[in-house]
Amino acid sequence: MYIGHYWEYRDITEKKKAECDLRKANKKLEMLSMKDGLTGLNNRRSLDKQLEIEWEYARKEKEPLSFLLFDIDYFKAYNDTYGHIQGDECLKEVAKIAKSVVFDESAFVARYGGEEFGILLPRANQYEAIKIAEAIRQKVEEHGIVHQASEVFKCVTISVGIMTVVPSENIQPISIVHQADQALYEAKRTGRNRISVYSHHKEADSNV
Repeated sequence: MYIGHYWEYRDITEKKKAECDLRKANKKLEMLSMKDGLTGLNNRRSLDKQLEIEWEYARKEKEPLSFLLFDIDYFKAYNDTYGHIQGDECLKEVAKIAKSVVFDESAFVARYGGEEFGILLPRANQYEAIKIAEAIRQKVEEHGIVHQASEVFKCVTISVGIMTVVPSENIQPISIVHQADQALYEAKRTGRNRISVYSHHKEADSNV
């Protein structure tokens, strides 16, 4: 009887260990699914989730929330000129630069898709968002990644759209992304390698 009890106990212990290992593996997979495989940044899925969390917090606390959306100017031409492997290296370098500029632990830096990146800045007003956007834009330009196919500069540059809002119940979280995207479009339309701020349904350019 004792021996049988021993084996039963060991079987239960091994089962619990297997379940624990499975939970750890699932948690690791979930974490990996929230990361961009190329740059190591958060991906769009994780950004969307974080936006909902920060939006609700900012709404309750009546605090500003800023969002930066930027992309690499003439990136298709960069890929066509230097190849996709070099294009991937370019994306990794720009991601590294963006991450190095944003020191605030509450900030959320993500690869939004393709050559687009998004940065969620909780409690950051428009002035603070502009400072961060300009710091990233300037540092990317100064990094000097050669881009002979660019029509704006012979090194890699970025264009940035900015939206700042104090969330309320009658505004959807996704609106901050859409409006930052409109500001980004305006930055590209007016020459690239610059930042543009969305404000009251019109974009105010910040030329550089």
